[in-house]
Amino acid sequence: MTDEHADESSQPEPEELAMPSAKALSGQVARHLAEAVLAPLAIFYGVDAIFGLWPALGASAAWTLGAITVYLLRGGRPSALLVASAGLAMLQLAITAAAREPKVFFLQPTIATYIFGFVMLATSWRSSPIILRLALDFVPLPEEVVGARSVRRFFRGLSLLWGFVLLINASITLLMLITASTRLAVPVATAASAPVFLLGLVLSYRGFKRAIHAAGYVLIWGGGEAIT
Repeated sequence: MTDEHADESSQPEPEELAMPSAKALSGQVARHLAEAVLAPLAIFYGVDAIFGLWPALGASAAWTLGAITVYLLRGGRPSALLVASAGLAMLQLAITAAAREPKVFFLQPTIATYIFGFVMLATSWRSSPIILRLALDFVPLPEEVVGARSVRRFFRGLSLLWGFVLLINASITLLMLITASTRLAVPVATAASAPVFLLGLVLSYRGFKRAIHAAGYVLIWGGGEAIT
């Protein structure tokens, strides 16, 4: 019995990994999503309803480029999500203008989602998959934590998970675009895809906690109690 207690006491205590408060983290995630995804979509649909497709395409692209410019002028670094959103907006504008077919605009994000999903799967075998860069935009982690074997393994698995999530959601959207009108397809596909995204988020968080614990850390959210 004494030896067992000695073994238990000899195990090192996990280090505390300070994380932002739930409010601060939610605010940061909401800000990145708002500027890179929600605002361009809202601008597109608002301008489209009043002025039509082409002004809406231009306004959406102008928003993302303007947001990046503001970051650079202030000496900051735009998130990878915002840069990707700006690149996609410009590509959509160019291809839709060349094709002169509105449905092409709605099809392009689906194709881009397929491509990004395959990129996630392809980079899942690397020590630093692309999803790691995206994750660090939302939750900055110390280098020693990111370098831990269990954390690296987690991000490779996370890349696989979100690769499949993106492929499933792209397939749902493509099916809706083929079988329904353009204006109905996007909101219905978004609603149908939501449960898949939510499941991905839950699995991601649980996997992150396990990886951090295996690396010898315990999460401390906003200076509160440890989450084990």
